[in-house]
Amino acid sequence: MKRFFTLCLSALVILTAACSGPSDQALEASGAPVDATFSIEPAEPVAGQPITFSVKVTQEGKPVDDAREVSFEWWKDGQEKHETIPAKLVSDGVYTAQQTISEPGSYFVYYHVTARDFHNMQKTPFTVKGAADADHADAGHTSGGHEHGKAASGEAHAASGVDFHLMPPDELKAQSAAVMVVHLMKDNQPLSGGTVKFEFWTGDAAKHSFADASEKNAGQYEGNLSFPAPGEYTVKVHLEKGDMHDHKDFTVTVQ
Repeated sequence: MKRFFTLCLSALVILTAACSGPSDQALEASGAPVDATFSIEPAEPVAGQPITFSVKVTQEGKPVDDAREVSFEWWKDGQEKHETIPAKLVSDGVYTAQQTISEPGSYFVYYHVTARDFHNMQKTPFTVKGAADADHADAGHTSGGHEHGKAASGEAHAASGVDFHLMPPDELKAQSAAVMVVHLMKDNQPLSGGTVKFEFWTGDAAKHSFADASEKNAGQYEGNLSFPAPGEYTVKVHLEKGDMHDHKDFTVTVQ
């Protein structure tokens, strides 16, 4: 009887695994890359009118509705200040955010998508027309719009022309190890093979701490940082690659 009971129990375990296996596997992440497609509406924005940034996120052709973070980072050509706005899911895999820009000119926007262990980012130039330019375009005078497009595509890069995007953890706690991630892009492509280091300090402190970063994926560098006390910290990301030497400062809050 004991042997019979053991055999029945084993058969039940095998049957349960066979029945639940496929459905459990279906719930697991496929490991395939996450794709993102960006669009802007209207295609020719006008100053003072709402602009809708949109990105459709898919994996193996299926919509991704559980992205951990989607945002749009935009700035005017030649300016250091960047604005970042969060996006919301509005339909199958489509995330959008609205922004009104009051000043005409040439601009850039990055979409940032973090989903299922992947991070996608891509920079797109766009032009915001003045109201008078829009009126001329409506009247059939469209040559000015083409000129703006050329100006946007001819961005003048400062220093190395590398774009830095720091991704600190959602919560930073003093005296606890934290993984700091930075994505580096150049010419809209991930910058691989660089030597990256984090330098961090608080206020006017003379003592600065350093942490080396290693490249985990193309253009994605990670390092372990430990902040000694709560407060506002400056994190400077240093990059070296061949003759290229660049850095950028970020501010993070430690609890």
